[in-house]
Amino acid sequence: MTFLSLLLVLALIQWWGSGAPLQRDGWFFSYADWLDSRPALTWPAGRLLLAVLVPVLALWLVTWWVATSLTPIWVFLIAVPVLLYSLGRGDFTEQVRNYIEASYRKDSVSAALHLAQLQGKEVEDRDPEDWPTLHRQALRAIAYRGFERMFAVIFWFFILGPAGALLYRLSLLYRQREPSALVDRWVWLLEWPVVRLMGLTWAMAGNFDTCFFRCQRDSLDVEKRTSAVLYDHALGALGLPDEVCGEESVTLDSISASQPLFSRSLLIWVCFLALVTLLA
Repeated sequence: MTFLSLLLVLALIQWWGSGAPLQRDGWFFSYADWLDSRPALTWPAGRLLLAVLVPVLALWLVTWWVATSLTPIWVFLIAVPVLLYSLGRGDFTEQVRNYIEASYRKDSVSAALHLAQLQGKEVEDRDPEDWPTLHRQALRAIAYRGFERMFAVIFWFFILGPAGALLYRLSLLYRQREPSALVDRWVWLLEWPVVRLMGLTWAMAGNFDTCFFRCQRDSLDVEKRTSAVLYDHALGALGLPDEVCGEESVTLDSISASQPLFSRSLLIWVCFLALVTLLA
């Protein structure tokens, strides 16, 4: 049922463009606000754990009860909406396309606006003609957004079921609401194993030599941020030099080539998970 749930979700994403019809986060933010209003909950780590783990444990208990008491189809009916909800927000393909089109028009104001949407933050003041910096930041944002919206969610979905997918998404929503070093580290821990797998996937889907070398180099790194590692591996998969070696190596063509890289990577994951499902 896990693999079938994934296939149906991917089909729905192709139809809708995103999981937006089910992605309503108001309940979570209201619950987090309620926790903040409790005078006894002053410990930041405690609020984080309660905000994220209580809904996840509740979902896990419901899923366990359904799996042991009812037919598997009911687990399927839980897994599909939870996975859809847990995927990234917004239409990622459209956001990247909008940035590329603005760049082709040399419309730096529009390009900066679309870059801010990809980064999930306000538009920054910058040199309007600094295209090398725009392109580097765009590729970095694309590498992370493509990763967090789909691949990290799928990983935890297959490891822990629907509760795993929800765990990852709620952690990101909590970081969005209350950014801190503690929450950043928590999300980094969730992403650490997936980043290593993502790098190997990009090596198979792109330039193997340059990407695999960077995967080996970063395999045990416990200091780099997720976005930095993904950006470095994306450069390798696209056959581009390290940022320190080629400050202007990222071009619009490189950004355009990142989208087929994600598509090939998703196909690799689906084929691998299909094989695992058949052999299990």
